[in-house]
Amino acid sequence: MKKRVLVTVLLILTTMMLAACVQEPSREEGGYQLYYATRAETARGGDAIGEFPIKLSDVEEGNTQDLAQRLLEALLLPPEDPQLTSPFPGGTQLQDITISGRRAYVNFNAPYARLSGVDLSLADYCVTLTLTQLEGINAVTITANGRELPYRKTQIMTAADTLIGSREDLIRPITVLLYFLDTETGELRAQQQTLALYEGQTRVNALLEAMRLGPEGDDTLKCLLPEDFLLLSSRIEDGICYLNLSSDLTLPEGEKAQQQMIDSLVLSLCSLSGVEQVQIMVDSEIVEQLGEVEIAEPLPGAES
Repeated sequence: MKKRVLVTVLLILTTMMLAACVQEPSREEGGYQLYYATRAETARGGDAIGEFPIKLSDVEEGNTQDLAQRLLEALLLPPEDPQLTSPFPGGTQLQDITISGRRAYVNFNAPYARLSGVDLSLADYCVTLTLTQLEGINAVTITANGRELPYRKTQIMTAADTLIGSREDLIRPITVLLYFLDTETGELRAQQQTLALYEGQTRVNALLEAMRLGPEGDDTLKCLLPEDFLLLSSRIEDGICYLNLSSDLTLPEGEKAQQQMIDSLVLSLCSLSGVEQVQIMVDSEIVEQLGEVEIAEPLPGAES
């Protein structure tokens, strides 16, 4: 008797599922979804990514290239829903997009390279979810000025990879000392900050992101990192943090200003447990100097 009841229930459930599949309306012609980050103050522990409908009635349905470009151009505009927010840094623009072998290759301009940690993940998957709804695209690769970003676990993203749930699930705090310029004394001064380390984000990336954001609640402190500061890669081995910077870095003028910028980096990184020295590299090579400052040897973090 129990077996008959179980079989009957399974048949009913199967029938209901099939009926739902048949009755599900097809997507309205020209109708798509744009995926944005949800605002932290309104998400309340919910999904970190939300969607907003858009209709592209003047684009040929089968033209995947044009559809993808139009969707990304729309995605870069501020969302109309007040509960959603753009995941992209100000000034982000689409440089080009190509589609090959069911993969979309998206190339943004330099501001996209400033993203890291959960902010990079949110932006990546807002793009990925937006594009993979198109027939003919099931994977996305994103670059900035033609360069891959080093903060990701993978450079090929699919909708199935989207594991971002609530923001709270991603946070793991670390405490560091960040060194900024004291504008009153002209010397470096440390500020202790507790950083949210997100899944997939390294301690070095989190620290550098916090430095770029600047000091908290102290108008006398100033960040010394230039706006185009770009970390290509990093690793920590035997107490040395290898910091690989881009040769496109705009250095401050004068040896003293350059030395202070480098010192702020080294001292801040050496506040991470397990880091005693910093070896600065440029385009994956150890060079003699960065500007007028010698960097051929690992730089100690101990203050003089």
